[in-house]
Amino acid sequence: MVEETDMDLMWAKMRRVRNALLLQSDKYVLPDLWEGYTVAQRGEVRRYRMELRDWPENIDTPFSLGTKLPAKPSFVKDVGTYNLRR
Repeated sequence: MVEETDMDLMWAKMRRVRNALLLQSDKYVLPDLWEGYTVAQRGEVRRYRMELRDWPENIDTPFSLGTKLPAKPSFVKDVGTYNLRR
């Protein structure tokens, strides 16, 4: 059986994961990107960020940490897209 302190640590880890994903998704709502999205794409970004915010409340145990993780919109690009060119 897992002690309560261990469970608290697992919940804290889950919140850190969620917070990191939210931080990474902040760039999706920057004006220069946001303006280029269609109405449907804006809705997808809003949904994703809302589901991330709600994620800890939507699972019963931190043991299922990644099983209900919201899906990032497929049209957003993270790798190299936001690096400044020299």
